[in-house]
Amino acid sequence: MTREPMKHPSGIARIEPTGWIISEGKAVRLDPADFDPDADRGTVKEYRISEIARYLIHPGPVEIRKRLIGCEVHTARSGARRLLRRLLPARANAQKASRRRDSEVLLSGFKLRIPGMKDPDLEAHFKRIADELRGFDPFAKKIARLKTARLSHIIGVCEDIGGGYSYLKLQGSGEDKLRYLTANVGRDVRVTLHRAHLSEGLFELRGFPRASYNPANAFRLCTYTRDGEPAACVLTSLGNVDFRLSDPQALKYLNLLEHTLKANPELRRAFDSCFLGSGRPLRLFFNKQLEVDYAKANLPEIYRDIFRTVAADASHRNLVKPVLNFMQTAVSLSYLPANEVGDGKLFTQMSILHDLRALEPLRKSLPALYAEMSKRAFTAEAGRFYLLDSITGAAHAE
Repeated sequence: MTREPMKHPSGIARIEPTGWIISEGKAVRLDPADFDPDADRGTVKEYRISEIARYLIHPGPVEIRKRLIGCEVHTARSGARRLLRRLLPARANAQKASRRRDSEVLLSGFKLRIPGMKDPDLEAHFKRIADELRGFDPFAKKIARLKTARLSHIIGVCEDIGGGYSYLKLQGSGEDKLRYLTANVGRDVRVTLHRAHLSEGLFELRGFPRASYNPANAFRLCTYTRDGEPAACVLTSLGNVDFRLSDPQALKYLNLLEHTLKANPELRRAFDSCFLGSGRPLRLFFNKQLEVDYAKANLPEIYRDIFRTVAADASHRNLVKPVLNFMQTAVSLSYLPANEVGDGKLFTQMSILHDLRALEPLRKSLPALYAEMSKRAFTAEAGRFYLLDSITGAAHAE
């Protein structure tokens, strides 16, 4: 029996429902003024993007969950105390020490986590037991002793998967904040982020609705110019603007991720397990500040493979090693595998890409090697790269 290829709204056929990101762009006959009155007349390039890509570049807020483990409280300064500090300027170190005395971090000692279970009734039973035990946590007594009239700020402290910590802005009055802390410390709480694209090259993945993900769905993304500057937007099914990209350069991240998924089977397996399986994706990071020193380590497998077929001596290997340390880009996916979601190890799959331009010094001295690497390189919006190395690491999620 022959399997019919899937069709999604873009008309592109896909044989297998794999997690994809973006299609190759192509020039289309479309007046950008039809969807953006302020657009310049000129070429429009159109892409098809997946639900995952749309989530990554969407400018709207996303909601995730983090474990609330405590708070940081700041003592209000009296008027006389503030005036004294203005009149008697202190040294920088003394001021820092004073600020530390004005704040205190209170952390819960309740560390019990209830892993996800197949039996919902059993899971609910264990959660009720955990709620009973939470009442013996000294944190509640510490909170009860606080006087809101003496406090200027109360900020929540959350623990992230992987051991990181972050602040949580609390809403309401001082009393409201203390009640919230007492009721929710030791639990996973909702945290709203401004958008999935947190900072340069860093994306939060926990807000993606994996349960409703359909790899057959596609959206139109168009690039053009607006007031002489690059612009990009995603269109609705009716051809109107759904949203504009605040930074059209984000398109390069999508394109680079798509090519890396094709180049690295290990990343592909991890990615599909997260978005099509039972794994849990956490973060996606494009890091150009990577400093993997291959000058002091063994050559990556891709070069060992080439040197097995291309005649080369030790001097040739010594020529290669130094250039590998420059123009690296790492595409990292952090996730919890399907069998570790409850309480296990945090995995990171890192694909190290190397810009082909870094090999220019070898073009004349090692032409055969340069030609082979050029064949293996892929062309992305950000340039020409090849997969230099693939690394998978694991650490306890706690």
